[in-house]
Amino acid sequence: MLDEQVSTYFWSCSVFDPECLFSMMSSTKLNEMGATVEELKRENRERPKVAFSASLSESKGPNSDDGILVYKHVFNNIGEAYSPVTGVFRAPVNGVYYFTYTAFTASSKKRRVSLYKNGLLMVTVTDDVSDSEDGGSNGVTLKLDAGDEVYTRLMAGYYIFDDNNHHSTFTGFLLFT
Repeated sequence: MLDEQVSTYFWSCSVFDPECLFSMMSSTKLNEMGATVEELKRENRERPKVAFSASLSESKGPNSDDGILVYKHVFNNIGEAYSPVTGVFRAPVNGVYYFTYTAFTASSKKRRVSLYKNGLLMVTVTDDVSDSEDGGSNGVTLKLDAGDEVYTRLMAGYYIFDDNNHHSTFTGFLLFT
């Protein structure tokens, strides 16, 4: 292919001129690279964008039953896949997602918060004997199908602390489809 390009460029210069040949080859390479950049930009524009991060904004527990934690203070919700009404993230597209959450306790209260995918336990943060203040976090990468649900639950009898300093958070984002 390069020999063919050199031959074409050679004949398009009025006189064999190395600068002309180099200039034409460079111009073609730049045009090819420009087309590649434009193609990558188009692919990126079409790629789904999903990311959220939210905090509880208030303490919860202890309750007599397990309960889904609803993170009401939303920092961002690109793609609108997280519901600050239900506390549930619903995958808008098939893909691999990353989730992380933090759970903070104060006043020597015990903490147990777990992350679930479609009702199945994935990971947990536990602290049964808290000193005055403790924070814990966990994270997981999950393969999700569109419509799959991910959320955190506070286990019965446990406590989680939050206030306007946003100690307890839930975050997730799409890595790739």
